[in-house]
Amino acid sequence: MPWPLLPLLLLLLTACGDLRLPLPSPHRAQGPRSGVVGAKGPPAPNPSPQPQQITREDCLREGPALEAQMAELRRSEAQLANVKEEAYRPQSSPPRWNEDQESRFRPEDRDGDWQTYLQAREEWTRKESGHRAQWQADHARRLAEAQARLNQLARSLRDQQPDLFTGPGSIEFNPVAVRRLRECEG
Repeated sequence: MPWPLLPLLLLLLTACGDLRLPLPSPHRAQGPRSGVVGAKGPPAPNPSPQPQQITREDCLREGPALEAQMAELRRSEAQLANVKEEAYRPQSSPPRWNEDQESRFRPEDRDGDWQTYLQAREEWTRKESGHRAQWQADHARRLAEAQARLNQLARSLRDQQPDLFTGPGSIEFNPVAVRRLRECEG
């Protein structure tokens, strides 16, 4: 082998790791570090607990309940969106002052009508202010309830299936996890 290719070959082997296959050895059968100097055994087991694998039977039994919770989460999300989109609709106001129609009356009658109109307008403004404040308080309550319901459903699903969502704060379902759940794969 020409000398210029040897460093390149060594670099390739170190970058890829040791590509040699282990040969069967009677010392390896005795377990890791079985008294042979320099013998490497299998890696030590990971002391961190692994998530329990769900059996196919568990998946088939619990799948419909999870599907129902997923559907409920989507309904709750739609309800929250509907509450957010609601807009306040003011109550109908008194008819506008019609100067042309009032000009037909005597000045004393017009003044009386004007005072009646101003009182009606003032009464409507007062009632409308109370109505708006009540609607805003009710809307804020319904918004908080819808958000809390959505958060509770997402938290429950996340506790049961941590990989079901695309991220820790997301309520979007991970399509791969949903497919696995529906097909009861590992």
